[in-house]
Amino acid sequence: MKKKVALIMGGLSAERDVSLVTGAAFEKALKELNYEFQVIDAKEDLPKILAEKKSQIDVALLALHGKLAEDGVVQGICEYLKIPYSGSGVLGSSLGFDKYFTKQILSFNKIPNARFELVHKKSVDWNQVTPPFDFPLVVKPSREGSSVGVSICKNTDEFVEGLKLAAQYDSEILVEEYLEGPELTVPILVDRALTPIEIRPKKGYYDYANKYTSGNTEYIIPPELSAGQIAKLKDIALKAHRACRARVYSRIDFRMHKGEPYVMEINTLPGCTPTSLVPKAAAYEGISFTDFIQTLINHAGLDYEGVR
Repeated sequence: MKKKVALIMGGLSAERDVSLVTGAAFEKALKELNYEFQVIDAKEDLPKILAEKKSQIDVALLALHGKLAEDGVVQGICEYLKIPYSGSGVLGSSLGFDKYFTKQILSFNKIPNARFELVHKKSVDWNQVTPPFDFPLVVKPSREGSSVGVSICKNTDEFVEGLKLAAQYDSEILVEEYLEGPELTVPILVDRALTPIEIRPKKGYYDYANKYTSGNTEYIIPPELSAGQIAKLKDIALKAHRACRARVYSRIDFRMHKGEPYVMEINTLPGCTPTSLVPKAAAYEGISFTDFIQTLINHAGLDYEGVR
């Protein structure tokens, strides 16, 4: 018998709209796979609803992004209720979502990434802001996704504005040196790196609008790189995935700086909208979207499964 699925989507984060589009794609696939499923919006009453419906749920399929969703919170609720869920566990989700801790793990494991410094919102003297590195700089909330609150700053005035924007989304702000070069991503599926994709926005950088507006960005798969560079990207992506305790699937974003790959961030619940990159890479490898969803369901689990 097929498992009964709870499709959890929506949520309370700044990425709610993206989650709803991902959820719609998941819902379509579940119908094509003939699953018995129910849709649950991850609002404030999520713990109560899951507890009440636990007997009707074999697997929680997470179509969520952002705070209180991708960061280990929903995963923790599922752990407590012993409802197997898709994607990474509590720790892997938390590490992947907090960019500062991601970068600490990457640095400890000697995985190349841009120089960085953490700024605490409460400690900023807005009358005397000193950038930690030479311009240009990247300023972003440490705990946010979909490029929400991200700025590329070329001078002190832009740096101050970037800090203020990021502070609207998080009390912890990550400041990084800006690395020139092509942007690429490598999806991971069941401990295998898929073919990298080069991302070429037609204007500006790969911000929220360019990510989710059809036609704003070109995607090149396979990327126009040497076989050696592609192999190196895939190897580093898999190392980053494992180092940050990601599970089943993720997406590792890179910048090719002077011909060398630098990890920018890890997405443990990457978007699966019509313009998203994981489905594109899977399709290139001959994995249909329904097969992808079936894989997520097959590998759903718990951090503490079988552990006393």
